[in-house]
Amino acid sequence: MRGLHHIGYWTDDLDAAMTQAERLLGVGPFQVLAHVDLGDFRFRGQPAVLDHSAAFAAWGPVLLELNVVHDAAPAALRDALGIKAGAVSHVAWTTDNLSSERHHLASAGCPLLTTSVGGAVADWFAGGSLFGHPIEVHQPTDGVLAFWQSVRE
Repeated sequence: MRGLHHIGYWTDDLDAAMTQAERLLGVGPFQVLAHVDLGDFRFRGQPAVLDHSAAFAAWGPVLLELNVVHDAAPAALRDALGIKAGAVSHVAWTTDNLSSERHHLASAGCPLLTTSVGGAVADWFAGGSLFGHPIEVHQPTDGVLAFWQSVRE
């Protein structure tokens, strides 16, 4: 089952975005991961850089993730991920078989964009005809599961 786990937005000011979400949506408190460690990060199979900070908070049954990018390379990565303040960066769900999910999404017209294997194991896919923004699928590690649980608490 592919249930929505979290939704992310790009911002150019993480502190201001958190304040706005707290004020307008009643979301918070946020937990901030500065300069997220993506480990072995690749874009279309090649080494790439996505230096970003992320803030997470519980938003009803899903998590809200706000992201600010410090550096992204190559330039095509920025375009593929739709990095623009205010835009949806991604919707995310989890799987216990990332390889199977890669095949499923590729057959649905959502090609693989990025892979990361580090503190988290996650792939990003183009939204294809399904969404106008990327999709992130996590095969969560124990550390990621513990972090998400701490956000909910």
